[in-house]
Amino acid sequence: MIDSPPMNTTTDIAKENAHVSNELNVLVVGMPNVGKSTLLNALRNMGIPGPTSKALRTSASPGLTRALSTRLKLSQEPLVYSFDSPGVMLPFLGKGTLGAERGIKLALIAGIREGLYVDETLAEYLLYRLNLLNPATPAYLSVFAPGTPPTDDVYDFLDMLARRLHMLKRGGECDTERATAWFIRWWREEGCALSANAPFLGQSLPGPPESGQASEPADSAFPHQASGAQSGGWGFDFQWKLSAADLASMDTSDGGAQLVQREMERVIDEFTERVESEIKEGENVSATQQKKRGKEERQAKRERRVQEMLARRRSGKG
Repeated sequence: MIDSPPMNTTTDIAKENAHVSNELNVLVVGMPNVGKSTLLNALRNMGIPGPTSKALRTSASPGLTRALSTRLKLSQEPLVYSFDSPGVMLPFLGKGTLGAERGIKLALIAGIREGLYVDETLAEYLLYRLNLLNPATPAYLSVFAPGTPPTDDVYDFLDMLARRLHMLKRGGECDTERATAWFIRWWREEGCALSANAPFLGQSLPGPPESGQASEPADSAFPHQASGAQSGGWGFDFQWKLSAADLASMDTSDGGAQLVQREMERVIDEFTERVESEIKEGENVSATQQKKRGKEERQAKRERRVQEMLARRRSGKG
């Protein structure tokens, strides 16, 4: 829950189950390079009084954690331990556009091996999503001079970026290849966190303009749309749009925490429905795996027929 820090939730579970065991062991499992070790280090800092050293090594590249870690103490009272685990990759990301998009998202956070996607493709998708996430003032504008307008043209953007970073070849030509690599690295090291800042937590929300009243300038974290609606979100998979009616009825006494909780639950529900639909339609299985399954099913049918034939012969009915 938004109003319950992760460490409090973990210790609460340990206290509730103290009659079962005097300690709680937590196993952290997830995709490569999504921050499992970083999360555990942060929870350790929250749960152990006084200064604590970083117990688990972290890296910007996937695959640093290659085996189940030794137990890491997260809390002294009650006793809570955790195990870190190597990243678990999906065997198949999906078919068509959805699968390709998942692959690009993983490549942008270095969740899969470098070189599987062309950097220019990653930069083009990243520019598109940052513009979609915050159309008025996308996060990449922090790199440019104040007053620089957004752009949806990746070639213009990379030229602008190369000039801004003084990445020029001989003769003054923009080195867009270096600029592309820098843009992706910026996203991994800084831009992801910059674009993921909560747009309204801890601050009052401006309401939609009244009839006849001019709209306010777009806020850098939460753009005020001409319709009175607002759009925002964290990352590529948690986005929302609030209508003027949503804004008018919103309780801002908690800084918008209830709304974020509601949107998180909505995104989780939509994801669950999408996965169930993919499973039903067979979209979560690759063509190779489908052929393998078909071969195994045919082999199983042949074996059943042979067993049935042998059974009839033994009974004298064959």
